[in-house]
Amino acid sequence: MKATKGGNFKAVALPEPQTTFARCYSMVDIGTIPNVFNGKVVPDRPTVRKIYVTWEFPSLLAVFNEEKGEQPFVIGQELTASTDEKSNLSKLVSQWRNKPLDAEEQKGFDPATMVGKTCFISFIHYTKNKYKGQTFKKGEITNENTNLKFNGIMPKPKDFEAKKAINPYMIWDWDKIATEGFDKELFDKIPKWLQKKMSESEEFRKYAPKDLNVDAPEEEDAPEATSKTVEGEW
Repeated sequence: MKATKGGNFKAVALPEPQTTFARCYSMVDIGTIPNVFNGKVVPDRPTVRKIYVTWEFPSLLAVFNEEKGEQPFVIGQELTASTDEKSNLSKLVSQWRNKPLDAEEQKGFDPATMVGKTCFISFIHYTKNKYKGQTFKKGEITNENTNLKFNGIMPKPKDFEAKKAINPYMIWDWDKIATEGFDKELFDKIPKWLQKKMSESEEFRKYAPKDLNVDAPEEEDAPEATSKTVEGEW
């Protein structure tokens, strides 16, 4: 175990790659950030609006922090906030509910509606960059050297009994912040590394307090947040 700015980090063995029940519990609007490809800003589209969606696996638990006890493994996806039929967001929603975005949704789809929705997600193991080239035995594959990588999504079977939600729901929407003001308490519940990415956005520069400093630690605990939305299936 080692202590970091993000709290107590504990290396735990990762679950085997599989397809398992999941629930979306967080949607964070990263904001409008530089559109970088191969280290360079794309000339004809220099900025892009991004979101980060996170699911929990209620059946896959581990103790990441002794003070918090068992918590679910989670997995996330960064997506462009676009409803174009070729966009990753559009493809994900289509696969998730077995139905593409209709004409009305293509005009304006609220990603926050994903929070609380259930599904099945397939994931694989992906070695972190600083451990590339190393070989790990089965018991040595941990969250310190390897990530769970999103590999597909599908609807929850109708006859499958869904486990209860564990992580509180979380929604951060810059459009809401623009009208209601910056919610520092809610922002503090967003993972530090994601806060850092948000701090590069046009919206952060416009709506965040000028004296707000964002530091991203190397490791951190699983996020905790609060917000409420519809739960269940599509």
